[in-house]
Amino acid sequence: MKKMEVWLWLWVLMLLAGPRMAWAETYSSTESGDFIRLDPITVMATKTPKAPLDSPASVSVITTDEIDAFNSAHPFKALSLTEGIWPRQYRGGLADYWARPVIRGHRALVMVDGVNWYDYGYYSDTAAIPMPDVARIDVVRGPFSALYGTLAQTGVINYITKIPDTLTIDASASFGDWNTRYYSFRIGDRPFGRVAEGDSPSGIAKALGDRFFYSASFKSRTTDGYVTTPSYQTFSRPATGTLDPDTPVVTGWTKNIDPQTGKTRYLIGDQGDNWYEDYGLFVKTGYDFSEDTRLWYSFNMSKFEYGWEDGKSYLKNSSGTTLYDGDVYLQDGNDTYGLTLKDSLFASDPTEKKSFVHTLSFNHSVPDAVDIVGLLAYYDKETDNHLISSSRYKEESNSLTQADLSATLHAMDDRCLVTVGVQGVREEATVTDDRLSDAYDEDSRTSTYEETSGKNLTLGTFLQVEYTPIKVLTLYAGGRYDHWWGTDADYANEDGTRLEYDDVDDGQFSPKLSLVYRLMENGIIRASYGKSFEAPSLYYRTANYYRVDSGGDITIGMANPDLGPTTNTSWEVGTEWELWEKQLRLKATYFENDFEDMIYNKTRSYYLDDGTQVTEKQRINADEAEVNGIEISIEALLPYNMKAGLFYTHHWSEYTSLEDESEEGWEVDEVPTDMLSAWIGYFGRYVDASISYRYCDSRYDDDYDKYASDSYKNDDEYNLVDAKITVRPQKNVSLSLSVENLFDEKYYEYYRAAGRFYLGTLSVHF
Repeated sequence: MKKMEVWLWLWVLMLLAGPRMAWAETYSSTESGDFIRLDPITVMATKTPKAPLDSPASVSVITTDEIDAFNSAHPFKALSLTEGIWPRQYRGGLADYWARPVIRGHRALVMVDGVNWYDYGYYSDTAAIPMPDVARIDVVRGPFSALYGTLAQTGVINYITKIPDTLTIDASASFGDWNTRYYSFRIGDRPFGRVAEGDSPSGIAKALGDRFFYSASFKSRTTDGYVTTPSYQTFSRPATGTLDPDTPVVTGWTKNIDPQTGKTRYLIGDQGDNWYEDYGLFVKTGYDFSEDTRLWYSFNMSKFEYGWEDGKSYLKNSSGTTLYDGDVYLQDGNDTYGLTLKDSLFASDPTEKKSFVHTLSFNHSVPDAVDIVGLLAYYDKETDNHLISSSRYKEESNSLTQADLSATLHAMDDRCLVTVGVQGVREEATVTDDRLSDAYDEDSRTSTYEETSGKNLTLGTFLQVEYTPIKVLTLYAGGRYDHWWGTDADYANEDGTRLEYDDVDDGQFSPKLSLVYRLMENGIIRASYGKSFEAPSLYYRTANYYRVDSGGDITIGMANPDLGPTTNTSWEVGTEWELWEKQLRLKATYFENDFEDMIYNKTRSYYLDDGTQVTEKQRINADEAEVNGIEISIEALLPYNMKAGLFYTHHWSEYTSLEDESEEGWEVDEVPTDMLSAWIGYFGRYVDASISYRYCDSRYDDDYDKYASDSYKNDDEYNLVDAKITVRPQKNVSLSLSVENLFDEKYYEYYRAAGRFYLGTLSVHF
């Protein structure tokens, strides 16, 4: 915390002093563009164009230049350039895998060009986000189910891809630690708008002019990675009776405490370096019928593979030979434990994820009369898990079809805007888990171990009225009703068990009221009240499983097709100011969230006669919680082509009612008490340089994490510093060197996080 306080005061003094200096001088913008503007336009908060200052909610816009200047191409690291977001990744290492970004105490809705970017378990596939084509990231905070439906309980994040204005070609090659290699190429153009001097335009050029556009990009990211996953063994009881004299007693192990259970565990090796390979293709094409009408289509294909290799055993016999198989004894004081070594103890199973996304978008406006927006998308996702350790192959196939249509009607000289819309989302999932006769041959499938399937259909309709009775006051009132149907939920396994669940349906109304009052031309206060919800995921409704771990203990997961929605009643009040000719922006928001019917993973454990532990899990609606907080944001244009930002969030969170009453009063899971990020950058004609700092407190209650041991499965606070420098020896060529985790801080977010990481990049731009 002391490090965080030092950074906080340093940045406050710099930001408040800097704009006064800049205001007194003639500000000189950089030659590279206008990315340092503080007045972007976004439709996130209202479905109508608004500057952040005029929006009825806290809105942030992160531009592509800011992403490039301060971060790597990781889709969620850019979110540290604004307040209140914990990116919540679900794997360690350098691989993106999947994530559930958390805003104000709950996972946020993630979209790409307005398409819901989640799978049947509500995870977002970060590898499939086409970062070379992302023009900006829009973030809106607060309850937005009134516009966006399920998952928009506390915020929405939308990655918006580029529309080319002229011919641009970008290519880059990056090389870094752990044999990391990133490559990208992008071209975009309006090819029929250019005619060489003295030439006559062709027929197609006359017909299309500069209205037709296209872009295409390719990305490739690979790394050998580093060790993220150790191999531990926990023993239920020491060996008894006479020990086998031919069984070796091993050394090389160490022990610590499991942060989640408090049990002693023995480190016997690791599962190797966490490698990944990621390939993506993104194509976008469209036509501007006029300044007010545009139609475009995009296709996004992504393939992502990850795994672990070169796992190591730390165990040695008396002669110093490393052991990977066979029976061994482990002696700890007066206790001796028996263990059978096998390859699977030092390996993890590889996974392949593929996705295909088709998006069709249409915008049409009749100025000062009506604006129409339509969207049709199909998102197909496939995940293949080669479970070598258990001789099985698991295929998860799930798809999402989304159709949106909205219209905004203008009345009373634009003092009254009425937005109406409808949305339909259909999800389907089938999970097949097959036995393999050869653990290493994915084609040697013999029988089906388990199979699960199900479908969801959600239909929503919304209405929002925006009214400005006087120049300084704008009022918003709206609501959305969503109804969903869960059908065809089935489960079968090799033992002959077959379950066919009853079809279910439910509905939820989400109202929202807001106001924006302009105190001065450059400052406002805003307030809002709303209700939002999250419908139960298809995974929670349908997933059954039976698992046996390496120690023989059994875990049984049971689906619950009768789950209801989690709801949130929220209010907030905030203020935002633009000072010194928009060179300084100040924003502060206080909010309160009241969650009900949160989904709890109810667990029951018992032991069989042979000592095997059996754990049964089923998700139920049981928990209630409060998450209140304050968000503070300061952004400034400084003298000498510099820009800086400071973002702070504090949460007060508490479980107010729980299935497990012993945990009432605990802080809410996955809600950091404090988050701070700060950055400053210089942007010149030949050199760019930036440094950024991120602090995040522990994401769990101290009692939940009472066995914390600074090791695997732990949840640590962290203080991280990243830096980047870019030089442009020629106008179209740049060389950059970035370093993440500059001071090589060791910490865990369940898995071991990356240490200091260098990445060098060569880029060309035409």
